[in-house]
Amino acid sequence: MKRLPRWTTLAALGVAATLALTAAARAEEAVLRVQTALPKNHDLSRSFLEGFVDKLNATGKGVVQLQYVGGPEVTPADKAAQALQRGVIDILHSPAAYHIGIVPQGLAMMATNLTPAEIRANQGFDLLAPHWQEKLNARILAWAESGAQFYLYTVNKPKLKADGSLDLTGMKMRTTGAYQALLVALGATPVKMAAGEVFTGLQRGVVEGFGWPSVGLSAMGLASAVKYRIDPPFYHLANLVLVNQDKWQALSKEAQDMLAAVAAEYETASIKYITEAGETDAQAVMQSGVTIFKLDGEAAKRYLDTAYEAMWGRVGEMLSKEETAALRAKLYKE
Repeated sequence: MKRLPRWTTLAALGVAATLALTAAARAEEAVLRVQTALPKNHDLSRSFLEGFVDKLNATGKGVVQLQYVGGPEVTPADKAAQALQRGVIDILHSPAAYHIGIVPQGLAMMATNLTPAEIRANQGFDLLAPHWQEKLNARILAWAESGAQFYLYTVNKPKLKADGSLDLTGMKMRTTGAYQALLVALGATPVKMAAGEVFTGLQRGVVEGFGWPSVGLSAMGLASAVKYRIDPPFYHLANLVLVNQDKWQALSKEAQDMLAAVAAEYETASIKYITEAGETDAQAVMQSGVTIFKLDGEAAKRYLDTAYEAMWGRVGEMLSKEETAALRAKLYKE
């Protein structure tokens, strides 16, 4: 056989070495499966996908990448946490309200009037994080979109008591764990139903109103089905980015550091993102014909006091007196 020139042999060896190194790098790159509890087009999901998934994929090439598998069409929102726990998915973006049956401490996160940064600084976060590890086999990467709050919406004009306090006695209201305690305190009849069923429920009179975050209403097409928004808003959204603990421990230190760094940036940036999205959504809601039913002065104060006390009362029903007091001391400024 004709002998190849030396430079050809060296070039071939160089190409082979490059391919081998490339293959090795790809083999080391971790790919994590990601789900959102809410639909992809929801403002909260968009905040996560743009502020966390896209950012991580841009900076983590060769080390760690995120593969978005979908929203509640993959696993229903109220079952997604269990899917994360079992390792069916690796990262979940979900309101804490969707898994308070497993981790009731999530209620306390909704009852806070402090920012995640303030709670991290006063070590309140240290009282919360271990519960997700113990009960869901999950690590909290970020507490995001905390700039979003909640409103109550109704089909009919709300009633007031003689002292000006809001009265929803007998009104059928769609609920979740995020605001059920408040609805009960206001006299409403809570009705549980999936978010996708609310529009039909309103049309058929199964419910007469609902609670909703300050974003996503127009995207879900619900603004045209109600007539009133009750102000002021209450609570702050506890939207969590969770990673399966086993998957986290299997990652390289470099991958863990990348995830933590992007999560920290996203936790802060998401507040501005969701605040602006809320302003845009509010404009769309008002343009659809919704009227603001505003409580002022003492009536507004009583409304918010009722909201927070109802939620902390609910926390006290699910946790010990001692734990409730410890969480309240760190998460709620009297």
